[in-house]
Amino acid sequence: MKGMSTYLIDGLILNKEDFKDYDIKYTIYTRGYGKLTAIAKGAKKITSKLNSHLEFFMLSKIMIANGKSVKRVAGAQITESYGSINSDIEKRVIALYFFECINLLIKNDFEDDYVFELLVSFLNFLNNNNTRQEDLLCLNKYLFDLLDHLGYRPQIKSQKQKGLIAQLNSLVSQISDKQVKSYDILAKLFD
Repeated sequence: MKGMSTYLIDGLILNKEDFKDYDIKYTIYTRGYGKLTAIAKGAKKITSKLNSHLEFFMLSKIMIANGKSVKRVAGAQITESYGSINSDIEKRVIALYFFECINLLIKNDFEDDYVFELLVSFLNFLNNNNTRQEDLLCLNKYLFDLLDHLGYRPQIKSQKQKGLIAQLNSLVSQISDKQVKSYDILAKLFD
């Protein structure tokens, strides 16, 4: 399948940014291909049918077309929506933080289906939580599991969930050599 010019994959949007006049560049974590970057032509236009299927916190079937220099999104269809996350600003901040950590820690084109399954499990767990404390516990558990899977077994020094997320955030920043931009917003949620 990797040699094919067009293929259909399950994917979650980790990041998106404007690209040229009407295009959007997506960073997508996929089953079977890992993290990849693809351009959606005309996705910023109001008439674009792709845009609503390429949102955060939605699992989609995405058609990718290999171009000469870049991958292109040729189609998309939502297969799972996480409504509780999309309707709750605190859950959105937590999920965005986790997605940003994955984006910083994982290299493009490195296939790792465990990370894909971890992402889907994280979204299911967060979507079904009822309290902010459960949400923080979910984030800490899945971030710890991700770091452990990547070979960075965190040494736990804090007994409190708030202290643990600060510890894990520090480790992510050390590993990636970049600050997690959404951490400040996340930290304010739990003050």
